[in-house]
Amino acid sequence: MNSPSSKEFALPDALRASYYAAGYWRSEDLWTSFEAIAAKHSHATAFIEGDRSITFGELATQAERFGRAARARGLQDGDVLIVHGRHSIEAVVAILGCAYAKLVVALLPHMFSVEQIQGVIDSTNAKAIVGVGEPVEIDRTRAAAAAMRLATIVVPDGMTGTGLESELAWSKFLSYGDQASTPRTAMSADDLILLIFSSGTTGAPKGVMHSSNTARFAAETYGRTQGIGPADVNLVVTAFGFVGSSVLGVYLSFLCGCRTVLLRNWSVEEALALIERRRVTHFLLMPTHAIDILSSPKLDQTDCSSVSRGVVAGVSEAHRLDARRRLCARPVPMYGMSESPGHVTGLMEDDWENLRTTEGRCLPGAEILICDADDQPVPVGEQGAILVRGPNRFLGYHGAVEPNRASLTAQGYFRTGDLGVMDADGYLTFVGRSKDIIRRGGLTILPSDVEAALRAHPRISDVAVIGLPDPRLGERACACVITRDRQDISLAEITQFLERTAFPRYMWPEHVALCESFPRTPSLKVQKNELRKHVLEQQPDT
Repeated sequence: MNSPSSKEFALPDALRASYYAAGYWRSEDLWTSFEAIAAKHSHATAFIEGDRSITFGELATQAERFGRAARARGLQDGDVLIVHGRHSIEAVVAILGCAYAKLVVALLPHMFSVEQIQGVIDSTNAKAIVGVGEPVEIDRTRAAAAAMRLATIVVPDGMTGTGLESELAWSKFLSYGDQASTPRTAMSADDLILLIFSSGTTGAPKGVMHSSNTARFAAETYGRTQGIGPADVNLVVTAFGFVGSSVLGVYLSFLCGCRTVLLRNWSVEEALALIERRRVTHFLLMPTHAIDILSSPKLDQTDCSSVSRGVVAGVSEAHRLDARRRLCARPVPMYGMSESPGHVTGLMEDDWENLRTTEGRCLPGAEILICDADDQPVPVGEQGAILVRGPNRFLGYHGAVEPNRASLTAQGYFRTGDLGVMDADGYLTFVGRSKDIIRRGGLTILPSDVEAALRAHPRISDVAVIGLPDPRLGERACACVITRDRQDISLAEITQFLERTAFPRYMWPEHVALCESFPRTPSLKVQKNELRKHVLEQQPDT
Protein backbone atom coordinates (compact mmCIF):
# COMPACT_ATOMS: atom_id res chain seq x y z
CA MET A 1 0.00 0.00 0.00
CA ASN A 2 2.88 2.36 0.73
CA SER A 3 4.56 2.01 -2.66
CA PRO A 4 3.58 3.66 -5.94
CA SER A 5 1.12 1.70 -8.05
CA SER A 6 3.92 0.42 -10.29
CA LYS A 7 7.69 0.49 -9.83
CA GLU A 8 8.11 1.24 -13.52
CA PHE A 9 6.96 4.80 -12.82
CA ALA A 10 9.37 5.48 -9.95
CA LEU A 11 12.18 7.99 -10.38
CA PRO A 12 15.43 6.60 -11.79
CA ASP A 13 17.74 5.30 -9.04
CA ALA A 14 20.52 7.75 -9.89
CA LEU A 15 18.11 10.69 -9.65
CA ARG A 16 16.78 9.52 -6.29
CA ALA A 17 20.35 9.13 -5.01
CA SER A 18 21.19 12.66 -6.16
CA TYR A 19 18.24 14.07 -4.19
CA TYR A 20 19.53 12.44 -1.01
CA ALA A 21 23.11 13.50 -1.71
CA ALA A 22 22.06 17.11 -2.22
CA GLY A 23 19.98 17.11 0.99
CA TYR A 24 16.72 17.65 -0.88
CA TRP A 25 15.46 14.39 0.59
CA ARG A 26 16.18 13.03 4.09
CA SER A 27 15.71 9.70 5.79
CA GLU A 28 13.49 11.06 8.58
CA ASP A 29 9.73 10.91 8.15
CA LEU A 30 7.32 13.85 8.30
CA TRP A 31 6.38 13.32 11.95
CA THR A 32 10.03 13.35 13.00
CA SER A 33 10.56 16.63 11.15
CA PHE A 34 7.52 18.15 12.84
CA GLU A 35 8.62 16.96 16.29
CA ALA A 36 11.81 19.02 15.99
CA ILE A 37 9.76 22.14 15.15
CA ALA A 38 7.25 21.49 17.94
CA ALA A 39 9.97 20.96 20.55
CA LYS A 40 11.67 24.24 19.60
CA HIS A 41 8.45 26.31 19.51
CA SER A 42 6.25 24.43 21.95
CA HIS A 43 4.47 27.49 23.38
CA ALA A 44 4.13 29.39 20.12
CA THR A 45 0.77 29.48 18.33
CA ALA A 46 0.71 27.12 15.35
CA PHE A 47 -2.82 27.52 13.93
CA ILE A 48 -5.69 29.94 14.31
CA GLU A 49 -9.25 29.20 13.18
CA GLY A 50 -11.79 31.88 14.02
CA ASP A 51 -11.42 32.57 17.74
CA ARG A 52 -9.70 29.25 18.41
CA SER A 53 -6.00 28.54 18.38
CA ILE A 54 -3.56 25.73 19.16
CA THR A 55 0.13 25.85 20.06
CA PHE A 56 2.78 23.60 18.58
CA GLY A 57 3.01 21.70 21.85
CA GLU A 58 -0.75 21.20 22.03
CA LEU A 59 -0.82 20.19 18.37
CA ALA A 60 1.85 17.53 18.95
CA THR A 61 -0.11 16.13 21.91
CA GLN A 62 -3.46 16.11 20.08
CA ALA A 63 -2.00 14.64 16.87
CA GLU A 64 -0.35 11.82 18.81
CA ARG A 65 -3.65 11.17 20.57
CA PHE A 66 -5.44 11.09 17.20
CA GLY A 67 -2.88 8.67 15.78
CA ARG A 68 -3.18 6.36 18.78
CA ALA A 69 -6.97 6.47 18.49
CA ALA A 70 -6.76 5.45 14.83
CA ARG A 71 -4.50 2.56 15.82
CA ALA A 72 -6.88 1.54 18.58
CA ARG A 73 -9.70 1.47 16.01
CA GLY A 74 -7.76 -1.08 13.97
CA LEU A 75 -5.93 1.02 11.37
CA GLN A 76 -2.46 -0.28 10.47
CA ASP A 77 0.63 0.94 8.63
CA GLY A 78 -0.25 2.27 5.19
CA ASP A 79 -4.04 2.26 5.67
CA VAL A 80 -5.92 5.23 4.20
CA LEU A 81 -7.88 7.65 6.37
CA ILE A 82 -10.00 10.27 4.58
CA VAL A 83 -10.50 13.83 5.82
CA HIS A 84 -13.38 15.58 4.04
CA GLY A 85 -14.65 19.10 4.47
CA ARG A 86 -13.15 22.46 5.35
CA HIS A 87 -10.25 24.05 7.19
CA SER A 88 -10.34 23.58 10.94
CA ILE A 89 -8.02 22.81 13.82
CA GLU A 90 -9.51 19.31 13.86
CA ALA A 91 -8.49 18.82 10.23
CA VAL A 92 -4.92 19.85 11.03
CA VAL A 93 -4.82 17.44 13.99
CA ALA A 94 -6.12 14.62 11.78
CA ILE A 95 -3.57 15.28 9.01
CA LEU A 96 -0.68 15.30 11.45
CA GLY A 97 -2.14 12.41 13.46
CA CYS A 98 -2.02 10.24 10.35
CA ALA A 99 1.69 11.04 10.02
CA TYR A 100 2.22 9.95 13.61
CA ALA A 101 0.32 6.68 13.07
CA LYS A 102 2.05 5.93 9.75
CA LEU A 103 -1.23 6.20 7.86
CA VAL A 104 -2.00 7.71 4.46
CA VAL A 105 -4.22 10.78 4.74
CA ALA A 106 -6.53 11.44 1.77
CA LEU A 107 -7.81 15.02 1.60
CA LEU A 108 -11.20 15.64 -0.03
CA PRO A 109 -12.51 19.18 -0.71
CA HIS A 110 -15.90 20.15 0.65
CA MET A 111 -17.61 20.16 -2.78
CA PHE A 112 -17.10 16.42 -3.39
CA SER A 113 -20.39 14.58 -3.86
CA VAL A 114 -21.50 11.40 -2.11
CA GLU A 115 -20.66 9.42 -5.24
CA GLN A 116 -17.18 10.90 -5.46
CA ILE A 117 -16.45 10.19 -1.80
CA GLN A 118 -17.66 6.62 -2.30
CA GLY A 119 -15.39 6.33 -5.32
CA VAL A 120 -12.37 7.40 -3.26
CA ILE A 121 -13.27 4.99 -0.45
CA ASP A 122 -13.54 2.17 -2.95
CA SER A 123 -10.37 2.94 -4.94
CA THR A 124 -8.17 3.47 -1.88
CA ASN A 125 -9.77 0.83 0.36
CA ALA A 126 -10.00 3.54 3.03
CA LYS A 127 -10.56 2.31 6.57
CA ALA A 128 -11.90 5.49 8.23
CA ILE A 129 -13.24 8.94 7.42
CA VAL A 130 -13.30 12.22 9.34
CA GLY A 131 -15.86 14.89 8.44
CA VAL A 132 -14.84 18.49 9.17
CA GLY A 133 -17.27 20.40 6.96
CA GLU A 134 -20.56 22.23 7.32
CA PRO A 135 -23.68 20.19 8.27
CA VAL A 136 -24.67 19.52 4.64
CA GLU A 137 -21.12 18.29 3.94
CA ILE A 138 -21.08 16.15 7.08
CA ASP A 139 -24.26 14.54 5.76
CA ARG A 140 -22.42 13.64 2.54
CA THR A 141 -19.47 12.29 4.53
CA ARG A 142 -21.81 10.14 6.59
CA ALA A 143 -23.89 8.91 3.66
CA ALA A 144 -20.88 7.86 1.60
CA ALA A 145 -19.14 6.17 4.50
CA ALA A 146 -22.27 4.33 5.62
CA ALA A 147 -22.95 3.10 2.08
CA MET A 148 -19.38 1.75 1.90
CA ARG A 149 -19.69 0.20 5.40
CA LEU A 150 -16.70 1.96 6.91
CA ALA A 151 -15.96 0.81 10.44
CA THR A 152 -15.04 4.29 11.68
CA ILE A 153 -16.87 7.53 10.83
CA VAL A 154 -15.82 10.59 12.85
CA VAL A 155 -18.02 13.71 12.93
CA PRO A 156 -17.84 16.94 14.97
CA ASP A 157 -19.05 16.92 18.56
CA GLY A 158 -22.79 17.45 18.75
CA MET A 159 -23.50 16.06 15.29
CA THR A 160 -24.00 12.37 16.13
CA GLY A 161 -27.33 10.73 16.83
CA THR A 162 -27.96 9.02 13.51
CA GLY A 163 -27.90 5.57 15.05
CA LEU A 164 -24.92 4.40 13.01
CA GLU A 165 -22.84 2.04 15.13
CA SER A 166 -19.66 3.08 13.31
CA GLU A 167 -20.18 6.82 13.91
CA LEU A 168 -18.20 8.55 16.64
CA ALA A 169 -18.11 12.13 17.86
CA TRP A 170 -14.68 13.76 17.65
CA SER A 171 -14.10 13.70 21.43
CA LYS A 172 -15.24 10.09 21.71
CA PHE A 173 -12.87 9.07 18.92
CA LEU A 174 -9.94 10.85 20.58
CA SER A 175 -10.66 9.03 23.84
CA TYR A 176 -9.53 5.83 22.16
CA GLY A 177 -6.11 7.45 22.00
CA ASP A 178 -5.87 7.43 25.79
CA GLN A 179 -5.32 3.69 25.75
CA ALA A 180 -1.82 2.34 26.28
CA SER A 181 0.23 2.25 23.11
CA THR A 182 3.61 0.87 22.15
CA PRO A 183 6.32 3.46 21.30
CA ARG A 184 6.20 4.78 17.76
CA THR A 185 8.65 3.57 15.15
CA ALA A 186 9.55 5.74 12.17
CA MET A 187 8.26 5.06 8.66
CA SER A 188 10.28 5.32 5.47
CA ALA A 189 10.44 8.88 4.17
CA ASP A 190 9.76 7.46 0.70
CA ASP A 191 6.50 5.74 1.69
CA LEU A 192 3.14 7.10 0.58
CA ILE A 193 1.80 9.50 3.20
CA LEU A 194 -0.56 11.90 1.36
CA LEU A 195 -3.25 11.63 -1.33
CA ILE A 196 -4.53 14.82 -2.95
CA PHE A 197 -7.58 14.80 -5.21
CA SER A 198 -7.19 18.11 -6.97
CA SER A 199 -10.29 17.67 -9.11
CA GLY A 200 -13.04 15.15 -8.97
CA THR A 201 -14.79 13.21 -11.69
CA THR A 202 -17.72 10.88 -11.48
CA GLY A 203 -16.86 7.51 -9.97
CA ALA A 204 -13.36 7.52 -8.51
CA PRO A 205 -11.21 10.65 -8.89
CA LYS A 206 -7.48 10.10 -9.38
CA GLY A 207 -5.35 10.39 -6.27
CA VAL A 208 -2.03 12.23 -6.51
CA MET A 209 0.49 10.39 -4.31
CA HIS A 210 3.13 12.13 -2.18
CA SER A 211 5.68 10.87 0.31
CA SER A 212 7.20 12.59 3.34
CA ASN A 213 10.12 13.53 1.10
CA THR A 214 8.17 14.99 -1.83
CA ALA A 215 5.77 16.98 0.38
CA ARG A 216 8.49 18.11 2.77
CA PHE A 217 10.80 19.28 0.00
CA ALA A 218 8.00 21.32 -1.59
CA ALA A 219 6.98 22.97 1.70
CA GLU A 220 10.46 23.57 3.09
CA THR A 221 11.99 24.78 -0.18
CA TYR A 222 9.05 27.06 -0.92
CA GLY A 223 9.37 28.36 2.66
CA ARG A 224 13.06 29.11 2.12
CA THR A 225 12.47 30.89 -1.19
CA GLN A 226 9.93 33.12 0.56
CA GLY A 227 11.97 33.46 3.75
CA ILE A 228 9.15 32.01 5.87
CA GLY A 229 9.97 31.22 9.50
CA PRO A 230 8.64 31.39 13.09
CA ALA A 231 8.19 35.17 12.93
CA ASP A 232 5.69 34.89 10.06
CA VAL A 233 1.91 34.78 10.01
CA ASN A 234 0.64 32.85 6.99
CA LEU A 235 -2.95 33.19 5.77
CA VAL A 236 -4.52 30.16 4.04
CA VAL A 237 -7.51 31.06 1.87
CA THR A 238 -7.54 28.29 -0.76
CA ALA A 239 -10.13 25.59 -0.16
CA PHE A 240 -9.31 22.59 2.00
CA GLY A 241 -7.94 19.55 0.22
CA PHE A 242 -5.99 21.32 -2.51
CA VAL A 243 -2.22 21.48 -2.82
CA GLY A 244 -2.09 25.23 -2.18
CA SER A 245 -3.81 24.87 1.18
CA SER A 246 -2.13 21.63 2.27
CA VAL A 247 1.46 21.22 1.09
CA LEU A 248 1.98 24.96 0.51
CA GLY A 249 -0.24 26.04 3.40
CA VAL A 250 -0.74 23.84 6.46
CA TYR A 251 2.57 22.02 5.97
CA LEU A 252 4.44 25.34 6.21
CA SER A 253 3.57 25.47 9.91
CA PHE A 254 4.47 21.80 10.38
CA LEU A 255 7.90 22.29 8.81
CA CYS A 256 8.80 26.00 8.97
CA GLY A 257 7.31 26.90 12.34
CA CYS A 258 5.20 29.84 11.16
CA ARG A 259 1.78 30.75 12.53
CA THR A 260 -1.02 29.84 10.12
CA VAL A 261 -4.44 31.49 10.02
CA LEU A 262 -7.11 29.25 8.47
CA LEU A 263 -10.02 30.78 6.54
CA ARG A 264 -12.84 28.22 6.62
CA ASN A 265 -15.06 29.80 3.94
CA TRP A 266 -13.86 32.21 1.28
CA SER A 267 -14.94 35.77 2.02
CA VAL A 268 -13.02 38.76 0.71
CA GLU A 269 -14.23 40.86 3.64
CA GLU A 270 -13.06 38.30 6.20
CA ALA A 271 -9.74 37.79 4.41
CA LEU A 272 -9.01 41.53 4.55
CA ALA A 273 -10.09 41.71 8.18
CA LEU A 274 -7.74 38.84 9.06
CA ILE A 275 -4.82 40.45 7.22
CA GLU A 276 -5.22 43.56 9.36
CA ARG A 277 -6.20 41.91 12.65
CA ARG A 278 -3.67 39.08 12.61
CA ARG A 279 -0.88 41.11 11.00
CA VAL A 280 -0.49 38.59 8.18
CA THR A 281 2.97 38.60 6.59
CA HIS A 282 2.45 36.05 3.78
CA PHE A 283 -0.33 34.47 1.74
CA LEU A 284 -0.93 32.37 -1.36
CA LEU A 285 -3.74 33.67 -3.58
CA MET A 286 -5.26 31.91 -6.55
CA PRO A 287 -6.56 34.20 -9.34
CA THR A 288 -10.11 34.38 -8.00
CA HIS A 289 -8.95 35.38 -4.52
CA ALA A 290 -6.56 38.00 -5.87
CA ILE A 291 -9.12 39.55 -8.22
CA ASP A 292 -11.79 39.60 -5.48
CA ILE A 293 -9.42 41.39 -3.11
CA LEU A 294 -8.17 43.87 -5.69
CA SER A 295 -11.79 44.60 -6.72
CA SER A 296 -13.00 45.12 -3.15
CA PRO A 297 -13.77 48.69 -2.08
CA LYS A 298 -12.54 47.71 1.39
CA LEU A 299 -8.97 47.03 0.25
CA ASP A 300 -7.89 50.67 0.40
CA GLN A 301 -9.42 50.94 3.88
CA THR A 302 -7.43 47.92 5.14
CA ASP A 303 -3.97 48.09 6.69
CA CYS A 304 -1.98 45.58 4.61
CA SER A 305 1.42 46.96 5.60
CA SER A 306 2.35 43.73 7.42
CA VAL A 307 2.24 41.68 4.19
CA SER A 308 5.86 41.71 3.05
CA ARG A 309 5.45 39.08 0.29
CA GLY A 310 2.97 36.60 -1.07
CA VAL A 311 2.08 34.48 -4.05
CA VAL A 312 -0.43 36.01 -6.45
CA ALA A 313 -0.76 33.20 -8.99
CA GLY A 314 -2.12 33.18 -12.52
CA VAL A 315 -3.05 36.86 -12.87
CA SER A 316 -2.22 39.45 -15.50
CA GLU A 317 0.68 41.89 -15.37
CA ALA A 318 -1.80 44.65 -14.57
CA HIS A 319 -3.09 42.72 -11.57
CA ARG A 320 0.46 42.04 -10.39
CA LEU A 321 1.29 45.74 -10.55
CA ASP A 322 -1.93 46.61 -8.72
CA ALA A 323 -1.20 44.01 -6.04
CA ARG A 324 2.28 45.47 -5.53
CA ARG A 325 0.88 48.96 -5.20
CA ARG A 326 -2.07 48.21 -2.90
CA LEU A 327 -1.75 44.76 -1.32
CA CYS A 328 1.78 43.55 -0.60
CA ALA A 329 5.32 44.73 -1.14
CA ARG A 330 6.41 41.72 -3.19
CA PRO A 331 3.68 39.77 -5.02
CA VAL A 332 5.34 36.82 -6.74
CA PRO A 333 3.95 34.47 -9.42
CA MET A 334 3.72 30.69 -9.25
CA TYR A 335 3.32 27.78 -11.63
CA GLY A 336 2.65 24.38 -10.11
CA MET A 337 0.12 21.62 -9.66
CA SER A 338 -0.80 18.82 -7.27
CA GLU A 339 1.66 16.59 -9.12
CA SER A 340 4.55 19.03 -8.59
CA PRO A 341 3.70 21.64 -5.93
CA GLY A 342 5.08 25.15 -6.22
CA HIS A 343 7.45 24.09 -8.98
CA VAL A 344 8.09 27.59 -10.37
CA THR A 345 7.81 30.82 -8.42
CA GLY A 346 9.53 34.11 -7.66
CA LEU A 347 12.72 33.64 -5.66
CA MET A 348 13.68 36.26 -3.09
CA GLU A 349 16.75 37.24 -5.12
CA ASP A 350 14.81 37.69 -8.38
CA ASP A 351 14.60 41.13 -9.92
CA TRP A 352 11.00 42.32 -9.78
CA GLU A 353 11.09 43.23 -13.47
CA ASN A 354 11.60 39.55 -14.32
CA LEU A 355 8.44 38.62 -12.40
CA ARG A 356 6.05 41.06 -14.03
CA THR A 357 5.17 38.82 -16.99
CA THR A 358 6.73 35.40 -16.23
CA GLU A 359 5.87 32.69 -13.71
CA GLY A 360 9.36 32.85 -12.21
CA ARG A 361 12.05 30.18 -11.98
CA CYS A 362 12.22 26.61 -10.70
CA LEU A 363 12.63 25.85 -7.01
CA PRO A 364 16.27 24.93 -6.30
CA GLY A 365 16.58 21.24 -7.24
CA ALA A 366 13.54 21.23 -9.51
CA GLU A 367 13.77 21.11 -13.31
CA ILE A 368 11.74 22.01 -16.42
CA LEU A 369 12.05 20.92 -20.02
CA ILE A 370 10.23 22.64 -22.89
CA CYS A 371 9.73 19.89 -25.47
CA ASP A 372 8.19 18.99 -28.79
CA ALA A 373 5.57 16.27 -29.28
CA ASP A 374 8.28 13.58 -28.98
CA ASP A 375 9.58 14.87 -25.60
CA GLN A 376 12.65 16.34 -27.29
CA PRO A 377 13.83 19.74 -25.97
CA VAL A 378 13.19 22.75 -28.19
CA PRO A 379 15.58 25.72 -28.46
CA VAL A 380 15.49 28.40 -25.77
CA GLY A 381 12.75 30.92 -26.46
CA GLU A 382 10.59 28.53 -28.48
CA GLN A 383 7.14 27.35 -27.38
CA GLY A 384 6.65 23.74 -26.41
CA ALA A 385 5.14 21.29 -23.94
CA ILE A 386 6.10 21.78 -20.28
CA LEU A 387 7.69 18.74 -18.59
CA VAL A 388 8.71 18.92 -14.93
CA ARG A 389 10.64 16.79 -12.48
CA GLY A 390 12.28 17.31 -9.13
CA PRO A 391 12.26 16.28 -5.46
CA ASN A 392 8.68 17.61 -5.27
CA ARG A 393 7.35 15.44 -8.12
CA PHE A 394 4.57 13.09 -7.08
CA LEU A 395 4.96 9.31 -6.86
CA GLY A 396 2.28 8.74 -9.47
CA TYR A 397 -1.50 8.41 -9.60
CA HIS A 398 -2.86 5.93 -7.10
CA GLY A 399 -3.78 2.62 -8.71
CA ALA A 400 -3.74 4.12 -12.21
CA VAL A 401 -1.20 2.37 -14.40
CA GLU A 402 -2.33 3.79 -17.75
CA PRO A 403 -2.49 7.45 -16.62
CA ASN A 404 0.95 7.01 -15.07
CA ARG A 405 2.34 5.55 -18.26
CA ALA A 406 0.88 8.40 -20.29
CA SER A 407 2.09 11.19 -18.00
CA LEU A 408 5.52 10.04 -16.72
CA THR A 409 8.67 9.60 -18.78
CA ALA A 410 11.46 7.08 -18.22
CA GLN A 411 13.70 9.98 -17.13
CA GLY A 412 11.29 10.93 -14.36
CA TYR A 413 9.59 13.92 -16.00
CA PHE A 414 5.87 14.61 -15.65
CA ARG A 415 4.06 15.73 -18.80
CA THR A 416 1.93 18.58 -17.48
CA GLY A 417 -0.21 19.03 -20.58
CA ASP A 418 0.67 22.74 -20.53
CA LEU A 419 2.50 24.87 -23.08
CA GLY A 420 5.20 27.38 -22.25
CA VAL A 421 8.38 29.22 -23.18
CA MET A 422 11.65 29.32 -21.22
CA ASP A 423 14.08 32.21 -21.64
CA ALA A 424 17.87 32.06 -21.39
CA ASP A 425 17.79 32.99 -17.68
CA GLY A 426 15.41 30.16 -16.77
CA TYR A 427 12.21 32.22 -16.43
CA LEU A 428 9.07 30.37 -17.52
CA THR A 429 6.19 31.98 -19.39
CA PHE A 430 2.97 29.96 -19.32
CA VAL A 431 1.26 30.05 -22.72
CA GLY A 432 -1.76 27.78 -22.41
CA ARG A 433 -2.94 24.21 -22.14
CA SER A 434 -2.80 21.34 -24.53
CA LYS A 435 -5.14 19.23 -22.39
CA ASP A 436 -8.89 19.67 -22.71
CA ILE A 437 -9.61 21.02 -19.23
CA ILE A 438 -11.35 24.04 -17.74
CA ARG A 439 -9.91 25.97 -14.79
CA ARG A 440 -12.68 27.62 -12.80
CA GLY A 441 -11.43 29.63 -9.85
CA GLY A 442 -8.71 27.10 -9.03
CA LEU A 443 -10.93 24.06 -9.64
CA THR A 444 -10.29 21.72 -12.55
CA ILE A 445 -13.28 20.62 -14.65
CA LEU A 446 -12.86 17.82 -17.16
CA PRO A 447 -15.16 18.53 -20.12
CA SER A 448 -15.24 14.83 -21.02
CA ASP A 449 -16.93 14.04 -17.69
CA VAL A 450 -19.57 16.74 -18.16
CA GLU A 451 -20.15 15.61 -21.75
CA ALA A 452 -20.61 11.99 -20.66
CA ALA A 453 -23.19 13.03 -18.08
CA LEU A 454 -25.14 15.26 -20.49
CA ARG A 455 -25.28 12.67 -23.28
CA ALA A 456 -27.70 10.75 -21.06
CA HIS A 457 -30.19 13.63 -21.29
CA PRO A 458 -33.13 12.43 -23.44
CA ARG A 459 -33.23 15.64 -25.49
CA ILE A 460 -29.50 15.90 -26.20
CA SER A 461 -28.13 14.37 -29.38
CA ASP A 462 -24.55 15.57 -28.95
CA VAL A 463 -22.66 17.93 -26.67
CA ALA A 464 -19.26 19.59 -26.44
CA VAL A 465 -18.22 21.44 -23.29
CA ILE A 466 -15.86 24.41 -23.63
CA GLY A 467 -14.42 27.03 -21.30
CA LEU A 468 -15.48 30.64 -21.79
CA PRO A 469 -13.33 33.45 -20.36
CA ASP A 470 -14.41 34.98 -17.06
CA PRO A 471 -12.68 38.03 -15.53
CA ARG A 472 -12.94 36.71 -11.97
CA LEU A 473 -12.86 32.91 -12.19
CA GLY A 474 -10.67 32.55 -15.27
CA GLU A 475 -13.13 30.31 -17.09
CA ARG A 476 -16.70 29.08 -16.84
CA ALA A 477 -18.04 25.93 -18.49
CA CYS A 478 -20.37 26.26 -21.46
CA ALA A 479 -22.35 23.30 -22.80
CA CYS A 480 -22.64 23.48 -26.58
CA VAL A 481 -25.63 21.31 -27.35
CA ILE A 482 -27.26 19.73 -30.40
CA THR A 483 -30.79 18.71 -29.46
CA ARG A 484 -32.67 15.80 -30.99
CA ASP A 485 -35.72 17.95 -31.75
CA ARG A 486 -33.59 20.92 -32.89
CA GLN A 487 -35.43 23.07 -30.35
CA ASP A 488 -33.85 25.32 -27.73
CA ILE A 489 -32.80 23.90 -24.37
CA SER A 490 -32.38 26.05 -21.28
CA LEU A 491 -29.58 26.07 -18.74
CA ALA A 492 -32.17 25.36 -16.04
CA GLU A 493 -33.29 22.18 -17.83
CA ILE A 494 -29.68 21.00 -18.05
CA THR A 495 -28.82 21.73 -14.41
CA GLN A 496 -32.05 20.15 -13.15
CA PHE A 497 -31.11 17.00 -15.05
CA LEU A 498 -27.61 16.99 -13.56
CA GLU A 499 -29.05 17.53 -10.09
CA ARG A 500 -31.33 14.50 -10.48
CA THR A 501 -28.34 12.38 -11.51
CA ALA A 502 -26.29 13.66 -8.51
CA PHE A 503 -23.58 15.04 -10.79
CA PRO A 504 -21.17 17.24 -8.76
CA ARG A 505 -22.55 20.75 -8.62
CA TYR A 506 -19.21 22.54 -9.06
CA MET A 507 -18.87 20.89 -12.50
CA TRP A 508 -22.25 22.07 -13.80
CA PRO A 509 -22.15 24.26 -16.94
CA GLU A 510 -22.94 27.92 -16.36
CA HIS A 511 -23.78 28.73 -19.97
CA VAL A 512 -25.52 26.82 -22.75
CA ALA A 513 -25.25 27.35 -26.50
CA LEU A 514 -27.59 25.69 -29.00
CA CYS A 515 -25.73 24.44 -32.08
CA GLU A 516 -26.78 22.86 -35.37
CA SER A 517 -23.39 21.15 -35.80
CA PHE A 518 -19.82 21.21 -34.48
CA PRO A 519 -16.66 22.11 -36.43
CA ARG A 520 -14.64 18.91 -36.74
CA THR A 521 -11.26 17.66 -37.91
CA PRO A 522 -11.01 15.09 -40.74
CA SER A 523 -10.96 12.43 -38.00
CA LEU A 524 -14.25 13.93 -36.69
CA LYS A 525 -12.77 15.33 -33.47
CA VAL A 526 -14.56 18.48 -32.33
CA GLN A 527 -12.42 21.58 -32.95
CA LYS A 528 -13.10 23.26 -29.63
CA ASN A 529 -11.03 26.36 -30.36
CA GLU A 530 -13.19 27.04 -33.42
CA LEU A 531 -16.34 26.24 -31.46
CA ARG A 532 -15.26 28.66 -28.72
CA LYS A 533 -14.70 31.44 -31.27
CA HIS A 534 -18.15 30.82 -32.76
CA VAL A 535 -19.87 30.93 -29.35
CA LEU A 536 -18.07 34.13 -28.37
CA GLU A 537 -19.02 35.77 -31.66
CA GLN A 538 -22.67 34.85 -31.09
CA GLN A 539 -22.55 35.89 -27.43
CA PRO A 540 -20.14 38.85 -27.27
CA ASP A 541 -21.16 39.75 -23.72
CA THR A 542 -20.57 36.24 -22.31
